[in-house]
Amino acid sequence: MKANRIIEKLQENWLAKVVCFVMALFFYFFYLFSMMDRKSFSVPLEIDAQNGMVAASSFPANVKVTVRGKPENISTLHENDFYAYLDLNYIAKDGSAHLPVQITLSKNAMLIDPMEIKVSPEEVTLTVEESISAYVPVNPLYSGEPARGYELKTVTVSPQEVRVTGPRTMVENCKRLQTRMVLLTGIKNDTTVTVQLDSPGKFLRVDDDVNVSVTASVTQKTMIKRFESAPVNLSGLNAAFEPSGSVPSVLLSLRGPVLTLENYTPRLSTILANCKGITEEGTHEVPLVFSLPAGTVALDETPKKIKVSIKRKPVEEDSISEVDKTGEDE
Repeated sequence: MKANRIIEKLQENWLAKVVCFVMALFFYFFYLFSMMDRKSFSVPLEIDAQNGMVAASSFPANVKVTVRGKPENISTLHENDFYAYLDLNYIAKDGSAHLPVQITLSKNAMLIDPMEIKVSPEEVTLTVEESISAYVPVNPLYSGEPARGYELKTVTVSPQEVRVTGPRTMVENCKRLQTRMVLLTGIKNDTTVTVQLDSPGKFLRVDDDVNVSVTASVTQKTMIKRFESAPVNLSGLNAAFEPSGSVPSVLLSLRGPVLTLENYTPRLSTILANCKGITEEGTHEVPLVFSLPAGTVALDETPKKIKVSIKRKPVEEDSISEVDKTGEDE
């Protein structure tokens, strides 16, 4: 009986009662909504690809994640509470794909309720290709000149090839890599420098454990210098003899380092005519002995022998008188 009376009361003016109930719900949720705060984060967009496929076109570096919730709750949130990514794991072939931006929450963020999450952009169009690897030659990049008097002999790089991994098309089109600039200004000795590779681009990756070194080998610059009338001195001549007339000069043609020869002038001891075997007067062909600066050599056009005229020294009068006097005494 009592239950029937309650039902009857509810049925009285039921439409008005329903309208009031709906309006109460509206005002309740409006109140809750007005009490919600909003906060936005810039979150790095990552690629989740573990099936051998990789991104082959540009995509946003960051996405905007907007959350709504109670102020005291969302004030505890930070950028690292959200992980935004594109999932390539279900893609099986090269091509273009429309991928939703997916969000994973940290344990801290998952405890917040209520919370509304929106991400912008919601979808990204991406070109996807199979990931492959290939070995690519490395070219050394260098500038500058060695010190004065020196020149580059060779510039080499080690290793000569490195492994590059990335989208198939980009790896196939990558014909070479080059090092960062190496300065060789003023070097005088062989020099080895450890250097980084220039970036092959954001889609290609070089093995992390590669250490690249550039070695520059230098040598002294050489020149040829000719002395048309280099003096020759006699050496080893018996004291009883002397040259008949002047000793001829010779052409001295030298090849050697620029720094050694550019200011060099032959001395009297540079070229010696070896007269040790001469025992009689006349014209003799004798060998030349050279005392040259270190690192230089005499070229073939420089004579190896010369002809010298030798005569006996005249007997001094005092010596003759001494001999005659000795004879008279006897």
